[in-house]
Amino acid sequence: MKEQYAVLPAIMALFVLFTSCDGGGSFFSASGSTNEVIVIMDKNAWEGAAGRALFGVLNSNVKAIPQPEPNFRVVQLTPDNFTSTFKVARNVIIPEISDIYSYPKLTADLDKYAMGQVIMNIHAPDTASFIQFVTENKESIIDYFISKELERNAKYLMTQSKEPIARVKQVFDINIHFPKGLPNITEHENFYWATNNAPRGRQDIVIYQFPYTSETVFERDSLIGIRNRVLGEYIKGSFDSQMTTTTVYSPDYRKMETDGLFRAELRGLWEMSSDMMGGPFVMHAFANENTGMVVVVEVFVYAPEMNKRNLMRSLESTLYTISIPEREGEKES
Repeated sequence: MKEQYAVLPAIMALFVLFTSCDGGGSFFSASGSTNEVIVIMDKNAWEGAAGRALFGVLNSNVKAIPQPEPNFRVVQLTPDNFTSTFKVARNVIIPEISDIYSYPKLTADLDKYAMGQVIMNIHAPDTASFIQFVTENKESIIDYFISKELERNAKYLMTQSKEPIARVKQVFDINIHFPKGLPNITEHENFYWATNNAPRGRQDIVIYQFPYTSETVFERDSLIGIRNRVLGEYIKGSFDSQMTTTTVYSPDYRKMETDGLFRAELRGLWEMSSDMMGGPFVMHAFANENTGMVVVVEVFVYAPEMNKRNLMRSLESTLYTISIPEREGEKES
């Protein structure tokens, strides 16, 4: 039953990833604000065409957010100011434009000065090739840093909550760790809903399952139809409204592999059918071979008149704590 998705390692094709141990970096954890990227570049280059191109990539809008919000807060430092204080930053980009390079490329140092740190190096022989390269690889650069933020946040969630949510493991046979502060629980058969039920900055996690039939269930339109049916039945609002997927924004869709688990991801906007409520959501769907079920885990927020990027990314990290429990005897085999 295992899905043989054609997962394209686009990011890995671009990056030569290596871990560098440098003078005790492993003793410190990477610091700084989440969703912040520090660019090490001299003032003239930063204010020139190369710097503006890189800033445009990092400052581009987050996908599937109702109002425009930048992907990252961007901080520029000159090489002289890249001192020990900043060398433990979470996300760093070091561009180098020099004729010693014959073509543009990306490399990344992991955990160089601190655990959990990513330093991306962008090399190019000249300004024109640098601009073309970062522009053409915009999505990969952004996705790489976002994935690292989600992985860090997921590790933090797992340290905050040592054990997976017991009820979810019992019903769905998956391990998952929730952030704190989601005390309101609603359950139906094969359906679990946790929320903080806040009037502002509301965060929700929904989990549901159904029998696996064929791999077509993981296709984009199928997943949209399933979420509209299930969430429309169980999540109601005022004026007889029900949750549905917004049609004015076509959800982003991809197939991916995380920790050996193949998943289909939807990222889009939700709304209530006859109400003014709405916001962003991210869904991961995957097959649980232990149970023969398709499990869907979805996170969404309702935060009118608030920025939503950080709310969503902190909640989306929950999806990266998911694993399938090993059955007795699997380790030995």
